[in-house]
Amino acid sequence: MNKVLLFIVLFCLLIFAIFAYNVSNNVTVSASPADANSLSLQPARLRIDALHVDAPVINVGTTADGKMDAPVSKAVNSPYWTSVFWYAPGAVPGQAGNAVIAGHVDREGGNPAVFWSLKSLKLGDTIVVTRQDQQELHFVVERVVNYPANTVSKGVLNAIFGPATGHHLNLITCSGAWTGTGYDQRLVVFTTQVNP
Repeated sequence: MNKVLLFIVLFCLLIFAIFAYNVSNNVTVSASPADANSLSLQPARLRIDALHVDAPVINVGTTADGKMDAPVSKAVNSPYWTSVFWYAPGAVPGQAGNAVIAGHVDREGGNPAVFWSLKSLKLGDTIVVTRQDQQELHFVVERVVNYPANTVSKGVLNAIFGPATGHHLNLITCSGAWTGTGYDQRLVVFTTQVNP
């Protein structure tokens, strides 16, 4: 139960950070990330061959009070532990901007989840996003950074969620040490598309 609560708190912190960034920069985020044809452009799967990850993508949005939905479950075998979560109100992978996909590092009970090995990615590793229209988008890892969990600086938020002219995909999970109430760091993998 403590881990479920932790995941909810972590996703709420992430949403608060996004909200704080948007408010401080007067950024308006629409509920629909693209035009009427956007369904075919949305991500369907995320593949990281170096980590043996091939995960379905679940689109998440915001709750009525403006926070990011945080799918969690008490079930050890829930699909939430083996799926990744694309923040749909943000950029769409393959389009200009910083698209963000999050995944759990561990599941109820502490066993590995989809992003358990994300920290072992290296510069140059490839991440593949398959869209709903079956087109594959290739991204290459540029850097892997750990941030303190309580960091909500404008610079960090801009780097992860801010506008960009390039086509980027940023992967996020928890990292660092377990403090009893949560992890003390966030791991972010910054990537750039190589087949725009």
